[in-house]
Amino acid sequence: MIRRWLILLLLLLPIPAAAQQPTLASTFLEGSWALRLDGSIVMRWDLELTADGWTGAWVKPSSFRSDGLRFGNIQMPSHERKADKGQALGEWAEITFDDPRPGEEPDQFRFRLLSANRAELIYVGTGLPPFTLERVAAGALLGPFEDGKVYGSSAAPSAAARALPQPPAPGPAAGTAPQRPPLQPLPARPPAQPAPAQAPEEEAPVQGPPAMIGR
Repeated sequence: MIRRWLILLLLLLPIPAAAQQPTLASTFLEGSWALRLDGSIVMRWDLELTADGWTGAWVKPSSFRSDGLRFGNIQMPSHERKADKGQALGEWAEITFDDPRPGEEPDQFRFRLLSANRAELIYVGTGLPPFTLERVAAGALLGPFEDGKVYGSSAAPSAAARALPQPPAPGPAAGTAPQRPPLQPLPARPPAQPAPAQAPEEEAPVQGPPAMIGR
């Protein structure tokens, strides 16, 4: 009798969010989804539903620069990362890619079906607007990419993102982990420094070239 009461009690307990079951609609997220900009696939996610939740892979260029809307300085070949964790959150599928470097935050993505061939992607913790993905065939290749082209230029950049950042400084010495390319809004340009006060006339300084700001 006590055993039956315990089973009944367990059935009545609320299910924690981490143990939510996928909805019927979310099961159609299985497959490959691409972020396509200006006709080229910039990234691809492969989602798979398992008995324990969601898992998958993230295929991206080996390096790139981005302000969250546009992507440039894209370098190939592509690189694939396997998901370390995954779970169902109702209509959302969430997959996480851990960063093995000390102190680094994991990359966490949430996916939600919009239509048969469209899905919404949220890059958790970045504050970036959602991306719209399209369904593609399994193993769809990234690209094609043109040297010097910025993809997604038709999107209106924010006031703080008028230009892509300059290429990064030379990489760290051999044996250190490379820095993950940022996928976040660009910092605002520093304010211009006020011009130096003019010297008194009696000093009669020699007039030199104007100061360079932002060198």
